Amino acid sequence: MKLRTAALAPALLLLAACGNSDTTDQPEPTTIATTAADSGAGLNSRGAVEVQLGETATVVQNGTTVLEISDTSLSTDGCDANTNSDSITKQGLSATIQVGPSSITQWLWSSDFYYVDADGKITKNIDTSDAEPCSGPGSSAFIDLPPNSGADGRVTLDVPDAAEVIGYHTTQGGQDIRVEWDLPETATPTTAEAPATEQVPAVEPTPTLEQAQPAVPQSQPATAPPVGYTGAPNGDPQPLAGKVIDYCMTGPMYQTGTTQFTDGTTGWTQECAGQ
Repeated sequence: MKLRTAALAPALLLLAACGNSDTTDQPEPTTIATTAADSGAGLNSRGAVEVQLGETATVVQNGTTVLEISDTSLSTDGCDANTNSDSITKQGLSATIQVGPSSITQWLWSSDFYYVDADGKITKNIDTSDAEPCSGPGSSAFIDLPPNSGADGRVTLDVPDAAEVIGYHTTQGGQDIRVEWDLPETATPTTAEAPATEQVPAVEPTPTLEQAQPAVPQSQPATAPPVGYTGAPNGDPQPLAGKVIDYCMTGPMYQTGTTQFTDGTTGWTQECAGQ
């Protein structure tokens, strides 16, 4: 009897071990965290990191910042007119960049830029450029940067006047980086013109009865002709019609009353005699 029990012991232990197999710990599933940039969140419809010109644009891939562009601005200083079209303005884009662990031949290469108009149409800088760069330092600052470094520089762009967005896209080094800057409003607000004032014809005042009647010339009081003689004093002095006294001749050699008339003749008048 003891021999049978001893023989069964190993079998019972094996069954007990099989009965405990349901309680063995299972390995927990592994989770992988993804950044917003990795999942496409925060990108616009063209897959670009979109910011206003002057704001900082940060491109994150696989949880690592691969490119940061800040202090962006546009200026025509040192830039000649675009020789291809009057509707294209040559400008220098100044920027500060900070690159991540990857390195490419040239960051912000002018051929990697494009423009978007109000209808969403794309125009590439290689199609608008006349191959005449703006003068000034900084044009080669973004070439052959080592990993995890930064630089200030300037790149020449030939921007269509209709552009509302400047875009940058590079696939150098197997990367896929796209950044877009919204341009500020460039149109100068028009001053509202004041409505034209209707010209009202001047109202002529109604003439009064006195003003309406023609003025009657005032007659000069009639001057009585002098009385006297123009010849020998015969009879009583008579009115000398048509004669006008010029002056009385009062010298000692003249008789009192002698008169000089305006017609050059002389005579005698009561007027001069009474002086």
